[in-house]
Amino acid sequence: MIRLYDIHDLKWIGLSIFATIFSLKIYLAPEDFLGVSMSGAGLGLYLIALFIHLSSTKEPRVLWDAERGIVSIIRQWTLEVSCARVLSSVPIGIDLSHSGRKVLQSMYTRFSNCPGGYLVFFIIRPVDNSTTRVGYLVKRKGLKLWRSQSQINNLSKTIATDLMILERAMRAAYPHLPVEKASFQDIITTGTGGLETHALV
Repeated sequence: MIRLYDIHDLKWIGLSIFATIFSLKIYLAPEDFLGVSMSGAGLGLYLIALFIHLSSTKEPRVLWDAERGIVSIIRQWTLEVSCARVLSSVPIGIDLSHSGRKVLQSMYTRFSNCPGGYLVFFIIRPVDNSTTRVGYLVKRKGLKLWRSQSQINNLSKTIATDLMILERAMRAAYPHLPVEKASFQDIITTGTGGLETHALV
């Protein structure tokens, strides 16, 4: 199920809707002064609100729990908690897809019983001669309310159970490969698509 805070371009979609309504009102009923005025006022108020939002947007706050390997990202409106496990040594030519289905089945069962989770399969192939790492990342998101620290704690508890199930499934699916805790950089790299690791928005 898609949540509103998962749509990154929602503010621009809203702007296009208001602009379209205003344009159609002018085109279809230019003599309706009240209707045109109200739609224009709505567009103007939305532009003011958008300007205030963009000018007050702060850099996301990132928390790293090294002991549990959990990254928490606090944005202006949302909270995000992520953790991952990696197969730190993957032989060249090995087929990971067949065993990966077992991991997906286990996590599907988990997310069916406790919805709202995300599972990401990733491959990190460094540009230097470092070892290629393959892994799975689990993520939980929520709207930021007043007590953000309490929300993070609750999400962390939920994702700890996700991680326990994920790690158990990975060890069962890949019995001959080492499963290790992902580093902070691995999680951030995966969360940003591996392009700009400093860009968390």
